[in-house]
Amino acid sequence: MTSSPTAVFGLERFTLPNGLRVMLQHQPGIPRAAVSVHYGVGFRSEPRGREGFAHLFEHLMFRGSASLPGGRFYDHVHRLGSRANGTTHQDYTDYFQVAPAEALEQALFAEADRMRAPRFTEHHLAEQLAGVADEIRGATTDRPYGGFPWPLLPGVLFDRHANAHDGYGDPRTLARTTIQDCEEFFAAHYAPGNAVLTVVGAAEPDATRALIERHFAGIPARTHVPTPALHEPLPTADRWMRYQEPGVPATVVALGYRLPDPQADLRGYLAHAVLAGLLDRHGATALGVPSAAASCGFFGPLDARDPDPLVVTAVLPPGRSLEDVVHALTERWRSWAADPGLTAAVARGAHRMAVEHERAHGDIETRSRALGRLETLFGRAELLDELPALLRAVAAEEVAAAAESLARQPKAVLALEPGPVRTRPEPSPTQRSAHDVYGSRPAAAGPFPRPGALPVPGPGVPLAPGHLPTRDVELPGGVRVVTLADRRSPLVELRWRVPLGPAGWRNPAAARAGLVSRARRTRAAMRVEDLGGALTLAVDGEWADVSGHVPSVRTAEWLAVLADLAPAVLSEHPEPDEGGPRPEEALEQRVRTHFLPYAAVTAGTLVAVGDLDPDALVVQAGTALAPWNAARAGVFDQAPGRASVLAAGAEAPLELHAADGAHVRLLLSVAERPVTGAADEAARFLATAAMGGFFGGRLADRFADRTVAGFEMYTGRDTVCGVPRAFLRGRVPADAVDEAWSGVRAEAGRLAAEPFTEEELRPVRDYCAAQLLAAFDSPAARADLLRRTVSTGGDAELPLRLPDLLRTVPAHEVSRAAGRLFRPQADLVVAL
Repeated sequence: MTSSPTAVFGLERFTLPNGLRVMLQHQPGIPRAAVSVHYGVGFRSEPRGREGFAHLFEHLMFRGSASLPGGRFYDHVHRLGSRANGTTHQDYTDYFQVAPAEALEQALFAEADRMRAPRFTEHHLAEQLAGVADEIRGATTDRPYGGFPWPLLPGVLFDRHANAHDGYGDPRTLARTTIQDCEEFFAAHYAPGNAVLTVVGAAEPDATRALIERHFAGIPARTHVPTPALHEPLPTADRWMRYQEPGVPATVVALGYRLPDPQADLRGYLAHAVLAGLLDRHGATALGVPSAAASCGFFGPLDARDPDPLVVTAVLPPGRSLEDVVHALTERWRSWAADPGLTAAVARGAHRMAVEHERAHGDIETRSRALGRLETLFGRAELLDELPALLRAVAAEEVAAAAESLARQPKAVLALEPGPVRTRPEPSPTQRSAHDVYGSRPAAAGPFPRPGALPVPGPGVPLAPGHLPTRDVELPGGVRVVTLADRRSPLVELRWRVPLGPAGWRNPAAARAGLVSRARRTRAAMRVEDLGGALTLAVDGEWADVSGHVPSVRTAEWLAVLADLAPAVLSEHPEPDEGGPRPEEALEQRVRTHFLPYAAVTAGTLVAVGDLDPDALVVQAGTALAPWNAARAGVFDQAPGRASVLAAGAEAPLELHAADGAHVRLLLSVAERPVTGAADEAARFLATAAMGGFFGGRLADRFADRTVAGFEMYTGRDTVCGVPRAFLRGRVPADAVDEAWSGVRAEAGRLAAEPFTEEELRPVRDYCAAQLLAAFDSPAARADLLRRTVSTGGDAELPLRLPDLLRTVPAHEVSRAAGRLFRPQADLVVAL
């Protein structure tokens, strides 16, 4: 039997008899699950002679286990559009997956199989040694400023081997690794009692707990090497290290300061975090340098146990001495320590950090990994949801005390300066003693027990996401507003999209310049930032997009900022001096010119997803956008639209190419006929993927042997001048243009003679249906998907229905859709 669960912040905990700690957080209506496993071993656990081994071992854990040998770990990952990865940090290594709910058991099985019985072979060891060696060289010695500030700075700041050594290690030492070394490392550190399993999202507690007990409870308990001793006293004096680096344009400096222990003094630690945020934002101006940055920890706040540093980096301008910049930083700390006006800056900075934290952890993968990390390091997963309030409670006096402490504290200073000869250290091979590998280590486990057969998804597993409260309303004037309640974070994600209109389509660069200019004049980004949110602008030739997020109680104020920006889209602006367009932009402009006579202009859309009342937000949007609706009336001439495109014969493919150095850019565009329903949309979605939008599509197969020569070809769908189109894009060597076009025509013609079969479509269905579900991983991703759907006139409910429709639409319908999209219906129009 397992221990009794406890639930805090919706988090269910239990521990298996073998010591594995488990946390579940169910998010109803979310169609995917994030699974993470954290092991309490990082590169600070490496003894002398094993530097870099934790990172090498992370690579090996993906290469095979008893039931999934030879890289089969990724079978369920790739087939279902999932993702999986791992990372090695100072005090932990994490492995994480995100998969559709139907594949949750497969994801859990894969993690249990390698926790129970990884398989190490000479072939995979040699393969990963070569890969890790390339990674080490690419990150450290083979690029300018490589290894700056990590892993060079720890060796300046710390004395104890665990804290100071290079976590990458030396490839020459790692090359002596044996299979026995791998088995010993696994036995020493990868025991269930040294691990935390976290599942977030589609994790109904009772069913998920049953799966976990089925696959993990039978893994034998083992002893494991305890956490190494890390404590060391503060430095008693500044420590300087200067290296020369040939080929770099400027001197860079990194300073390391010891942070308070977050377990003993969390408030002090967070005060330093807020201080680092202030310097990160204002450091370049404060220090008089081209750029500066600051952060808590080498890999982020609360990512390691004590000791960990606050790190400041800066690029020095010509003629500025290193000593002068270091002195300027010390004076900045002193200035903030004595600044009576720090209160407002601290409040804004702490609130901004809290909002960023809340938004980031609305994503199921980020949340799963963070819960596991905090539990592994501090035994406090609940801290994840406590942090926003703790940050907002940080007082200016606490930040001033942190600044005073840093002004007095001895620090490490690392500089890389331009010079004729590299003088920075390179890792040197270390000798390891047979008695200095683990000390008193457990014996290697083996032979490894074998689990049961790999589970497969059962029939009838619902693939579609759950329904959440939604409103879809057209305001007077035509603006469409779609609001959806998704309370995974206390924020609202907002997406405003409006077509550029004929003037903007003729001159997208001018439209972009006008919107940016208006944003500067109205201080849009700064006003939203003062609300605790964010706002970004984008113009891509078809749309003007304003995107952002804001605390739910400030949504009306965000919309007021948007209302000030909207008139910029209606204005004509002079052409900015940006030089000639890039080849792909030139191609798109030719297409816009072709379709402009048939342009279809809509009033635009506003999408809001998050902690909101759908009806109340519609009212707020109507109030804020009323001036926009009035201003746009009569400005955008209502053009003939899609029906006239087809009647005039513009459905005939438009074929273009443009030179791009040694390559040629290709673009084939076809106006689409109106979608007749959700099933028709599913057929077109699959047809586009099976033709060339999927890694196993027909075009990919035809040109598979040419990919090494820079041969790219893919299909997709979007809109041009308000007209939906299918397209094919490519980038091919200049001597292969004729081959590319003839291949495209051959595959288009083949659709009639060889329609898609169910066998051919099965992996495309699985991949596309599962991949679409990724848009439900966070409120931000869900808002992006809704914007794409409704801005082209789609049903707001379509994303909920499409995953299942992709699994069921008949193959003959997919083939017919592909023929309409990609098989020429008339003579080609060719523009060179």
